[in-house]
Amino acid sequence: MKWIFIVLLVLVVLNFTHRIYLNIFTHSLPYGIYMRINGVPQRDDFAATCLTPEIAQYGVNRGYLAQGNCDTGSVLVLKRIKGLPGDHFVVRDGFLELNGYNYLIMSQDSVGRKLGLFYHQNVGLVALGKYFLLSDFAKNSWDSRYWGPVGIQFLLKPLWLFEKYK
Repeated sequence: MKWIFIVLLVLVVLNFTHRIYLNIFTHSLPYGIYMRINGVPQRDDFAATCLTPEIAQYGVNRGYLAQGNCDTGSVLVLKRIKGLPGDHFVVRDGFLELNGYNYLIMSQDSVGRKLGLFYHQNVGLVALGKYFLLSDFAKNSWDSRYWGPVGIQFLLKPLWLFEKYK
C-alpha cells in the first residue's frame, strides 16, 4: 500500500512541473499517463493544444471541454497528429479526406445538437505551423474535423496506458 502512495506522490509532483499528464478525462486518447516531450511533430504523434478562444468557448458551452488552465479557460485538448503542414485535404459529402483516409464529419453531436464547423475551406493544404489533430481512438471525437487545422503546444509520449489502443 505504501508504494501506491509513493507513486501517486511522484505523479502529483511531476504533474505540477508540467511534464506528466494523467489522461482520465478525455476518451480521444487511451486513458493513461503521458509525458511532455520535445521534438519535430510527425504523423501519428500524440499532441496537446489549447484551442482558439472561439472554439474553446463553444466546446466549454457544449460540455465537450472542461474548464482548465489554457488562456481561454479550457483544458488542453489531447489528440493524434494526422495531418502535417503541406498535406492536402478535401471536405466533401460529409467526410474529411486526408492522406488517403476518410474521416466522417457528423452533422449532430451525441445529444442531437447541430455541430458547428470553424473552418470553411473545403479544399486546401495544411498551412505551416498547423496540424490536423484527430482521434482514431474515439469515433465521435470533437476534433479537427470540426475546427480545421490548429497549432500545437507540445508533443506527448505515452508512458503507461490503462487501456489498449484500439
